[in-house]
Amino acid sequence: MRELSTRVDGTLKSGGWAHPQSQAASLVELVEHFQAFEETTHRPKGVVLLETMRGRSAEADELLNELELESRHCDDLLSQSKAALKLAGSGDMGAARTAETLLQEHRRLMAAHLEREDTLLHSQTALLLTGEEWAAVVSSMSEAMGGPRKNPTGGVRFPEDDWR
Repeated sequence: MRELSTRVDGTLKSGGWAHPQSQAASLVELVEHFQAFEETTHRPKGVVLLETMRGRSAEADELLNELELESRHCDDLLSQSKAALKLAGSGDMGAARTAETLLQEHRRLMAAHLEREDTLLHSQTALLLTGEEWAAVVSSMSEAMGGPRKNPTGGVRFPEDDWR
């Protein structure tokens, strides 16, 4: 997710809107990759974890609710930016500026969201889940992702390695 976000940012900064149709098309493609990754990889991995964590403590429940709201807001920002990019592709420079603003806001919020997952959610799981529960969550993540996959560098990579 961080890599895709960085690629979107790089594309935004790469050439301005000198060629609006190709710039918008490139960004729409990246946004769609981001959305697909979120739907097929990131979110499914968290379902079992969130279900296991819910109800363990008021603090954890509040954090989970906040993370869910942030995630929905990020989804909305991507949808809005995609709509603006489609208009920008036909030369609407106001829509191009709107898309840039939305994508920058998405990047900022997503970075903060992932940081909260990495720190606060990770801390809550360490406090609230037993080793056996965590093993069951990791196993479910692996099943949800279809088992081990080949790592681009050649080694075996398990889906739970990506949970951040």
